[in-house]
Amino acid sequence: MSADPAVRLDALSSWHADWTGLKVVVLGLDAVAFSVVDTLAELGSSVLAVAEQAPDDLARLVPVVGARLEQAALDDVPDAVREFAPDVVVATDAFAPTHPILAWAETNGAAVWGDAELAWRVRDKIARADGTPAEWLVVAGSVGKTTTVALAATMLVAGGLRAAPCGSGVVPILDAVRDPAGFDALVVELSEGQLRHLRAARDAGAPVPLASTCLGAADGADHDALGTVYRHTVTACVYNRTDSATMRMVEDADVTDGARAIGVGLDTPGPSDLGVVDGILADRAFVENRRTSAAELSTIADLDARGLAAPHHVFDVLVAAALARAAGIEPASVAAGIDRFEL
Repeated sequence: MSADPAVRLDALSSWHADWTGLKVVVLGLDAVAFSVVDTLAELGSSVLAVAEQAPDDLARLVPVVGARLEQAALDDVPDAVREFAPDVVVATDAFAPTHPILAWAETNGAAVWGDAELAWRVRDKIARADGTPAEWLVVAGSVGKTTTVALAATMLVAGGLRAAPCGSGVVPILDAVRDPAGFDALVVELSEGQLRHLRAARDAGAPVPLASTCLGAADGADHDALGTVYRHTVTACVYNRTDSATMRMVEDADVTDGARAIGVGLDTPGPSDLGVVDGILADRAFVENRRTSAAELSTIADLDARGLAAPHHVFDVLVAAALARAAGIEPASVAAGIDRFEL
C-alpha cells in the first residue's frame, strides 16, 4: 500500500488498475464470497478467506484459484486475520457492519467493502461495443425483488440489449461482471445487508445506477440502508407512490443532476408516473408530452395469461417497465418482454 491507503484504494476503480499486493480478507465462503475470492485472486491480490464452515466444493477451490482459507470461529477476530493485517475486508450481506471483525478492521485502518462495491469497482472488465461498461439498474426492497429484476432483464433483452439479472438471490454480481459474453446492462438485486455496506462506500466504490428502485420497506426494515439504492442515480428513481417511506427515500437521495422521480401505482397515473387505466398498463413518464398523452405497455388481460394479474405482480411489472423505459426500451419491447416472461 502507498503511504496514504485511502489514495491507493480510491485508485482501485477499474479492473485494469494495479490490484497486485493488495491484502484482502474475505468473510465467509458461500457462492457470493467465493466470487469475491476468485475475482481478487485473478487480479493478483493476496486473499485470505475466513469462515466458520465452508462447503467442501468451495473450500477445495480456494487454493486452486490462488487464495488461502482459514476455518475458525468468527465471533471474535481470528489470530490469522490479525497476523494477515489486511488492507481491505470484504463482507457479504451475512455480516452486519457492527460485526466484531468489521469493527476491528475500521479501528485498525482497513477499509470495509461489500461484494457490490467490489463489483462496481471492476465493472469494466468486459466493455460494451462503445468501450463503456454495462449500465446498472438497481432493485432493492423488502419483497418482490427477484421477480422485478427478472422482468426488467427480460424487457431489456426484448428491446435488443444484452442484459442479465444478478445480485442477491440470483447470480453473484461479480460472476455477471466477469461473464465472458459481456452485457449492455445488468439488473442488480441488492439486499438490505448489501446496501448497509454500500452506505459507507466512498465515491470510487459507490455505484452510479442508470435507474434504481426500492419496492417497499417492511416493518422493522432499515430505511437508511434501503434508501442508499437511489444514491447517484442518473436517470430515474422509481418509487411506490402509495408508500410514504419510499417517497421520502427519493426526496432525501443524493442523486445525479437531472435524475427524475418516477412514481408507480395501481391507479390512474399522473404525469411522470406509471399506473393502470381501465385495465391498461399506462406510461405517462417516458412519453413526449406527459401531461396529455400516455403509452400503452400491456393489459391486465395479457398479464392474466402470464400468471401476473395479482396486484403485487402488476406492481412488479410496472416497476420493471419503468426501469426498462429509463434504459430507452420502447413500449412494444416492454410488452414483448412480458409475453416472454415465465413466473
